[in-house]
Amino acid sequence: MPTRRSVIGAALVSGAAVTLVSCGSGDKAQDLPEATGTGTDAIDVSRLPVDGTASVTVNGSGYLLYRPDEATVLAYTSVCTHQGCKVGSGSGETFECPCHGSKFSKADGSVAQGPADASLKRFPAAIEGDKVKIFL
Repeated sequence: MPTRRSVIGAALVSGAAVTLVSCGSGDKAQDLPEATGTGTDAIDVSRLPVDGTASVTVNGSGYLLYRPDEATVLAYTSVCTHQGCKVGSGSGETFECPCHGSKFSKADGSVAQGPADASLKRFPAAIEGDKVKIFL
């Protein structure tokens, strides 16, 4: 007959194994989506310097923009995948959610720090003339 100590020990080992398996699944960044159709103006290019970020609202939805170089703009939803709070522009290499501390990579939207466990949704974006456009 198993002892109480052995049952508790087995339960703890099982729980640890489940936790390790679920932590090991990780979050994968999304592939760059294709820009199709007509883009919607999001911001003037002059308001988004190289290595800069901006939080914009387009058609009633919030987006985060990041400009890693002169010709590239990356666009993500500003809705945190943890509990739907609004993610801010952040600092350094991450966007930050003020509600529970999740951080997301500016380079690909992947989770840099939980509790969020899914990437920010990415949208195609481009610089066209003097405007940054998001393709929704």
